[in-house]
Amino acid sequence: MSFHRPLQARIAALALACCLAGALLPAASVADELAQIGAEHKAKQWEKARDRSLQLLTARRAEFTDSQAATCYDRVRDACRKMDPVDTASMLKGLDALLAKPDMPVNGALALAINSAAWAMKESQRGDLAAEVVDRAMAYTKGEPCGLRGMYYLRARHLCAAGKTAEAAELYHKVVRSEHVTGPLAYFISGNVLHTFISAAKVDGDWDRAAIGWVHTMSLWKGTDVKYNDRGESPLFHQFRVAILPNLKEGKEIAKAAQLAAQCVPGSIRTPLKSHELQKAIVLLHVQAGQKEQAVAAAKTLYQTCPPDGFDAVVDYIADMLKRMDGSIARANRFLDYVKSGTVGLDGKLGTEDDAVNPFPETVGEMAPTVAAAYREALEGEWQETWEDKRCLAMLYRYMNEPEKALKLLANAFAIAPMKPEPLQLVAGDMTNVLIQLTGNPADGDRLGQFLKFGKEGRDGKAGTEDDVVDPREPYLKQG
Repeated sequence: MSFHRPLQARIAALALACCLAGALLPAASVADELAQIGAEHKAKQWEKARDRSLQLLTARRAEFTDSQAATCYDRVRDACRKMDPVDTASMLKGLDALLAKPDMPVNGALALAINSAAWAMKESQRGDLAAEVVDRAMAYTKGEPCGLRGMYYLRARHLCAAGKTAEAAELYHKVVRSEHVTGPLAYFISGNVLHTFISAAKVDGDWDRAAIGWVHTMSLWKGTDVKYNDRGESPLFHQFRVAILPNLKEGKEIAKAAQLAAQCVPGSIRTPLKSHELQKAIVLLHVQAGQKEQAVAAAKTLYQTCPPDGFDAVVDYIADMLKRMDGSIARANRFLDYVKSGTVGLDGKLGTEDDAVNPFPETVGEMAPTVAAAYREALEGEWQETWEDKRCLAMLYRYMNEPEKALKLLANAFAIAPMKPEPLQLVAGDMTNVLIQLTGNPADGDRLGQFLKFGKEGRDGKAGTEDDVVDPREPYLKQG
């Protein structure tokens, strides 16, 4: 016994010393802990990774940088998604821990973490929890949306399913206008957003919200995968014209929607379909408000900026608008004559009896300050020395009623475009429209086509023969 007691005492003292030494050692750094969690992920040790991430995020979140906190929550979420069944409870617990970080700002890292959590819930067939994630996020940001727009689609869809259509519309209205939310609206989401605005307006009568919501939705839409109807309208535009426009009553609110649409045009210029559909809406909104002069000025812009493949549809559109506004076909017929023969008439000579009258005002009205600012911002953006960018920049000038600048840019675009049919035809089509606008003679469009195809020597390739072609752009390209 006398032998064992001193040994036991020495063992106890050694154990105590080890404990004290361990207590004095510094804890592993946050970076080391995150690296260990990463190793557990790589080894597919999902429960260990989940538990370590949760413990770290709960106990030591004050030590994290914003990025580290978001990364740690990503580890929680990813581990929970790998479990069967998906561990949604731990996902929510981790989100609460992340949002409890006292200095966690509303930034991209937080937005991405929240967005990923919402979609993880959706993938696990828990749409109710996806909606709860969004609710917690908005509570943290005091009602200000942040993250990707698609995330709020999940929440709004849940509200619609619960019969709370007006609440869903208010959420969408806030999201599509927010500067803190990113990402375009996919086509299927855009359609559902607009349907929600319309359904809610049928309940609470807020058609102004529906109109403003449509403008924002259209400006955020990618403008792809579209099937046109026989009027040359996308489904989104058709819904606006048929379901929203007839219900707008107050002139001031209609004018507000028209101004907002005009403000969104320059930002949509790289997607011609969007800018074109927005301009069509501007025309119709002015007609609905009884603002005939503004409607005709907007129609002029629509005519001057229409894409080549939409020319016939735009002509029909404007002729129909003039007929409805006037109650007669007189001005509509004058417009059709102008389209057919320009201001020079059928004989191609200015100053003769068959000259047609330009149905549009020579100048357009002054832009509202917010619209002018949007165009300045677009013009001052980053433009590359590519045919695509020069074509887009030319379209901006076409919307600004500066066709001379547009023609020069298009000539430059044609010069640097690759020798492939599609780019050459696109640029040539735009140049033809702009040139006819400048000369008032549709025959100049044919002459331009001949020049672009055969050059100044004409089809036979010999100078000084009857088929020589003069470049009809020359007077305008030399200016300035």
